[in-house]
Amino acid sequence: MNKRKIKHYTGTIFIYLALGVALFFALFPIAWAISTSFKTIAEYYTYPPVWIPRMPTLNNYKYIIYTAGLGYLKNSLIVASLNTLLVLGLSIPAAYGIARFGIGGGNLSFWILSQRMFPPIAVIIPLFLLLKRLGLIDTYAGLIIVYCTFNIAFSVWLLTGFFEEFPRDIEEAAMVDGCSRGGALLRIVIPLVAPGIVVTAIFCFIFAWNEFMFALILTRETAKTVTVQLSAFQSPTKILWGEMSALIVIAIIPILVMTLAVQKYLVRGLTLGAVKG
Repeated sequence: MNKRKIKHYTGTIFIYLALGVALFFALFPIAWAISTSFKTIAEYYTYPPVWIPRMPTLNNYKYIIYTAGLGYLKNSLIVASLNTLLVLGLSIPAAYGIARFGIGGGNLSFWILSQRMFPPIAVIIPLFLLLKRLGLIDTYAGLIIVYCTFNIAFSVWLLTGFFEEFPRDIEEAAMVDGCSRGGALLRIVIPLVAPGIVVTAIFCFIFAWNEFMFALILTRETAKTVTVQLSAFQSPTKILWGEMSALIVIAIIPILVMTLAVQKYLVRGLTLGAVKG
């Protein structure tokens, strides 16, 4: 075996080892949460820790479903879904205009992205006062509007790149055949850029699903989301580790199902524009 092959195999082994270590650190918290969700109180306070429950129980899941209720999961689904749809409805035409007509002179998309970098804690008090005056505290509409202010900036920036990679010749051919600009966008561009739109939608949904600070301050009970409910399992005297872990596992399921359902588009969207020519 020559030196080139040895170097190649060594590099490959190193890459797989690095990926394995990264995967372990990424999945370990999830595996630990799943394990803890089936433990009894005695087991998750045992030292040294019990990795696999000796007597698995469903009491933690029964508490989440029958005692705590799942209304906050419904709230998170409604807020995240409507926010994603509204963001895409506003971001697609904005990103298309920037990509095709150069609106803003090439600096507008970066300026929009810079709004996403703005620290949320700096605007939470003005937003609270504004929503309180409008009567939108503890409502779906209030959360959706606030999430849109941050999601739209990211979505426009991301979608602009996808539209810029789409060949103009295909649109022009459609317009030569009688399509209007809007018709070409709806019938040609959007279906072909769908993988990129799916990627954007997933990022928007995950942000709205995982967001905690705005939901904590702008909701009470009616619109409380799953992240706020998770914090309710911690009190000055104790932490309900089993119930918290069970809710974490339940909260992961919608994201997992959605990702698996659009996996084909997700892979294509993440690689869209990677190969030219």
